[in-house]
Amino acid sequence: MKGGKNEKDVAVELGDPGRFRLHGWDAAFDFFTLATECAVSALLPRSWRKPVRTRLAKQILFAGVEAVPFTVFAGILMGIVLTLNSYRWLEFTGRIDFLGPALSILVIREAAPAFACVILVAASASAMTTELATMRVSGEIGLLESQGINLVQFLAMPRAVGLAIAGTCLALIFVACAFVTAAVTILLIGRMSPGPFFDSIFSSIVPADFISLLGRGTVPAFLIGVICCHVGVNTTGSSTAVPQAVTRAMLLSVAATLVISALFALIAYL
Repeated sequence: MKGGKNEKDVAVELGDPGRFRLHGWDAAFDFFTLATECAVSALLPRSWRKPVRTRLAKQILFAGVEAVPFTVFAGILMGIVLTLNSYRWLEFTGRIDFLGPALSILVIREAAPAFACVILVAASASAMTTELATMRVSGEIGLLESQGINLVQFLAMPRAVGLAIAGTCLALIFVACAFVTAAVTILLIGRMSPGPFFDSIFSSIVPADFISLLGRGTVPAFLIGVICCHVGVNTTGSSTAVPQAVTRAMLLSVAATLVISALFALIAYL
C-alpha cells in the first residue's frame, strides 16, 4: 500500500541496528551479548512479526524436518550398535538385567543430544554461515542496517531459536528410533522380551535424564545458531573470506557443543 510500511519494517523494531555490529574489541563479550539479546527477544511477543515467524518456520524446516530421515537412520544404526555391545559386555559380567538402564544412559544422556548437534553442525551451520557471510560481503546486511532494521530480531533470533527447536526434536526422534531398534534387536537375539526390556528402561529414567537430553539438545543448538550468525555477519573482505568464515563457525560450533555437553554431564552425574 502506498505510504504504508513494507513487510520488513513491520517485522522488526526500528531503532539501533548497530547493536548487531559485532566487530568490537571483545569478540567473546559481543557473542554473549548477541546470545542474550536473542534469548530475550525470543521471549517478547512483539518480536514475532510475520517475516520473523516465516524465517523461523523455514529454519525449522531446513534444520529439523529435512534432517529427520538421516536422524532416523542414525538412531537405528546406533540402537543396533549400542545394544549389541552393551549386551555382550553385560552378559560377560553376568549382569544382563542392567541392559535397559545402560542403554537409557547411553542413548538419552549421551548419544541422542550429541548426534542431534552433529547433524545440525554438518547440515545447517555451514549453510547458515555461508548465507549471512555472503549477505555481508555483498552489502545486503549494510542495506538492511541503513533501513533501520533490528538485525538481531530479523536475522539472528529466528535462526537460533529454529536450531534450538530442531535440535530438541531431532534428539527425541533419535531416542525413539534407538529404543525401538534396541527392542527389536533384543527380540531377535531371543534372550529378553520387549516388555521387560522397556520396563527396565522406563524404571531407570530419572529427572536428570530429561535435564540432560533437553539441555544438551537445546542449549548447544541455540548457541550453534548464534555462533553462525556472529561469524557470518562479522565476515569482512571479498567472497574469498566466506569459506574461512564457514570453517571458523563450524569449529566454534563443535567446541561449544563439547563444552555444554561437559557442563550438563557434570550436572547430571554429580
